[in-house]
Amino acid sequence: MELAINNESTSAGSSGSLNLLEFPSSPAIEEYQSEIITESTQTYIEEGQVYQDKQTVAAAMKNYSVMHKFQFRVKRSSHRSYWLICVAESCKWHFKATSINDSAMLKIRSFSRQHTCCLMDETFIQRKRTAAVLGSMVVPKYCDPKTVYTPKDIQTDMLSEHGLNLSYMQAWRAKEKALQFLRGNPCDSYNKLPKYFYILEKNYPGSVVKLKKAADDCFLYAFVALCTSINGWQHCRPVVVVDGTFLKSAYRGIMLTASTMDAAGTIFPLAYAVVDSENDASWKWFFEQFKEAYGERPSMCVVSDRHESILKATSVVYPGLAHYSCMWHIWTNIRSKFKKGHLQLHELYFATARSYTMDEFNERMLKIEEVDLRVKSYLYDIGYHRWSRVHATVNRTFTMTSNIAESLNAVTKDARELPIFDLFEYMRTLLERWTKEKLSKAKGTFTYLGHKYNKELEDNSTLSQKLRVRASTDHIHTVLDGVKRYIVCLENKKCSCGQFQLDELPCAHALAALRHRNETYENYCSPYYTRKSLLLTYEMPVNPLPDEGKWEVPQHILDEVVKPPAGDKRQPGRPHKERYKTFDEIKSKKYKVSCGNCGGEGHNKRTCKNAPKKK
Repeated sequence: MELAINNESTSAGSSGSLNLLEFPSSPAIEEYQSEIITESTQTYIEEGQVYQDKQTVAAAMKNYSVMHKFQFRVKRSSHRSYWLICVAESCKWHFKATSINDSAMLKIRSFSRQHTCCLMDETFIQRKRTAAVLGSMVVPKYCDPKTVYTPKDIQTDMLSEHGLNLSYMQAWRAKEKALQFLRGNPCDSYNKLPKYFYILEKNYPGSVVKLKKAADDCFLYAFVALCTSINGWQHCRPVVVVDGTFLKSAYRGIMLTASTMDAAGTIFPLAYAVVDSENDASWKWFFEQFKEAYGERPSMCVVSDRHESILKATSVVYPGLAHYSCMWHIWTNIRSKFKKGHLQLHELYFATARSYTMDEFNERMLKIEEVDLRVKSYLYDIGYHRWSRVHATVNRTFTMTSNIAESLNAVTKDARELPIFDLFEYMRTLLERWTKEKLSKAKGTFTYLGHKYNKELEDNSTLSQKLRVRASTDHIHTVLDGVKRYIVCLENKKCSCGQFQLDELPCAHALAALRHRNETYENYCSPYYTRKSLLLTYEMPVNPLPDEGKWEVPQHILDEVVKPPAGDKRQPGRPHKERYKTFDEIKSKKYKVSCGNCGGEGHNKRTCKNAPKKK
């Protein structure tokens, strides 16, 4: 840039104009634009190479010395030059790089790679391998959080590739350094949240992104619901499955998630948040943000693991909203509370929960009572409407468990070790990838219904082939299945078996009646199961974010301070990977043999001594 002053008048006090003229950069610099080396892991070094700055040259030479097992010392170092020589005074090995036209770039002017000293000497074999150098060499191994690359793997690879014999502690420190290079300091990760959330709101208009801090600027809660999920929610059944899972990062915490099922029967994430713990305040805040993003729809309900704080929060934020319990969670409590885990009770409980009619439910509850009266009393105290399909006040169709939330927790298992900034970005990229994949599958679906529900319909169609139909009116039919008789009303979409109205999908009896009328099934399926709904769910893509270095963020956002949580930091040492189990879970074995005859444990039905003797 050159400052030029042009005066139109020579008289005193005359006004002048200042023109800023742009001149091209130096030709000497432009000559190297395509050859500038930016990676410190350069394996081949020669004269004439150009590096982007001095730090890159220094790091590259450290890697080079480790790979070739020799030591050097710095003879001269400044912002304009970097001069290295061998530690042996008589050795002629040297390296010299200087700047190009006073720029930050350095060019290798002289490099004598031949050593005249004895490299096999013990002094040179014991090259000091710093954790920073070794860590920079293994950084690419940790780009994907799901990659398992242990210190033992580092030891093996370094020995086979570079001939370096590392101790386990050296390999462990190298891994920690590599993670620090890649993810930064966990403490600094919290300070990135304001600008990250600003970019999310800017790139995804309509998203609900919230960050809550304590009075001392310490992190408290963070919530994200992208506009793509908010748009797709309108085309999914309003059944929300919520759950919380622990984080394994330096400052720990809990990640809360809300998800539902799409028209293909797969997971559709709605919102995710990071809080301090699962308590009344955190769940209440989470549902307040969820209500702001998604509002409240008719026939909406929540399915969870019966955490007390979830029950309290939904009753405050969503008064009158139906709340159901996961069948598996109740079964786990039965096993822990009554020490009843044999196969007979297991099958009875799940069959009872999935009953389509009151007669089926009452019949199976009588059988549970015969096995153990305490189990029946426990299920009654919970409330039949909490876990039984036929007693539900709002139809939740196939969502009887919180398995989709547990599956989402399993997908994010490795990502929960990341710092909070990287965790939120991992969740965004996960949504980006899933949206693209599921949209492609939806476009490749040529059936009227999504995959899961089309398979259910095909199974019902196979069963309907052997049924006989007798028409009573245009819409009411009697369907005979052997000695059993079922009444189907096509006008009201009901069947006396209960499956037609509760699954909102034609049962075998309804399909037999439709075949008798020469009518197709399309008008008798829930719109939430169709291919059209599936395409609408994923019609809005999750576009990628630009590189962090290119984010344009206002200064007041950059100046915002977010400190790490005030709670206890994770203690040093090997981190705990699994959740802390209850006393009953630790005390009891994972798998126990139980008798299907008497219900006792430690033996099976074949070796049961309580069975009546055969005459």
